[in-house]
Amino acid sequence: MGRVIKHEGAVAMRMQRGAVRNLKAFARGEMTWAEVEGMTFEEAKAIAQVGCDLAAAGRLEEARILFEGLVEGNPKDAAARAALGTVYQKLGKLEDAIAEYSAALEREPDNPVALANRGELYLRKGERQGFTDLANAVEADPHGETAGGRRARALVKAITLMAVEKMKEGAQP
Repeated sequence: MGRVIKHEGAVAMRMQRGAVRNLKAFARGEMTWAEVEGMTFEEAKAIAQVGCDLAAAGRLEEARILFEGLVEGNPKDAAARAALGTVYQKLGKLEDAIAEYSAALEREPDNPVALANRGELYLRKGERQGFTDLANAVEADPHGETAGGRRARALVKAITLMAVEKMKEGAQP
């Protein structure tokens, strides 16, 4: 991340040609701010890990700030959006959480974390889309490699067992 503006003399300033190209691409929506700044995937991943560690330690406001920064820098990052949604959910900002999960799913429709968490929130609101999201999370993570995938599998199983019990109760004379 180098300097974008060079100072020449006391008055004149000139922008580097590549920087101007990148800024124009950003203005056209062809680049994210993270790309303009030259943030690497490894740097973003390291920042996200700090955000996850903060959230795990219960430092949700700090985690929120980090994830909001990552999303602002790269709105295309589905994992950062899903993580921000998780922090919002833990903070009780449920509509913001749903919005972030939905944005993550626009970019990555099979993100098991976003599917499981949004599905759970929709179920709490009594919306059938919740079960669909949970079923899709199980399909996206069939071996339960993520916490979201494992939770979705458990919820789908519980909902299915409850439905079977209700059907049995309704079938009895």
